Amino acid sequence: MNSGPLSRLQDQILGGTALILVGMRNVKEVKRSIRSRLLRGFREGVLKADYTNLVWHKKQWFPEYEQELIAVLGGVEINRQRDPSLPHFERVDGSWFDFHIHLRPYDGEHSEHRGALELFGYGYEIRFPTKLGLDLPWLRFDLNHPRHDNEFRAVRAHFHPGDEDLQAPSPVLHPDQALELLLSKLLQRPSKRRPRATTT
Repeated sequence: MNSGPLSRLQDQILGGTALILVGMRNVKEVKRSIRSRLLRGFREGVLKADYTNLVWHKKQWFPEYEQELIAVLGGVEINRQRDPSLPHFERVDGSWFDFHIHLRPYDGEHSEHRGALELFGYGYEIRFPTKLGLDLPWLRFDLNHPRHDNEFRAVRAHFHPGDEDLQAPSPVLHPDQALELLLSKLLQRPSKRRPRATTT
């Protein structure tokens, strides 16, 4: 891996305890936290329905890493065709999203976190209603698995602004942070454009 500015940025993003889900020691706790936030989103009028039943998990064996990972799924694992007939979460503004998270028990050098879960990879994607005519049809936040090509390109944690071939570095998102973003007004089409300040 080169030692350029992007590599140093990636080291900063992934370094220390960024990938550790502090306080979460089993998949039940992760699912409980996610479901709680989704239920609050429904009660606050952000989500169209109570979608807590769409959060589930399974175990997956990855031969390239010689280990089993826990996959927590929100809807389906991958919906790159963006097929709205597949299970997903729909906001009242017409935007819809799904996600997948890959976890493993942490066994790194920070002994105080042994037994906690570690983020191995994830993908959170939100799609915006086509009727809005947005230049940004969808937005996805990814954390690729270690040794993925993107790690060597220094963008293991990145986001796609509506284009699979366009990537920019992103902070690592804890599941709670990702849900806050997906349910926030930051990702809502404004009813009117704010006036932009002009420079002189």
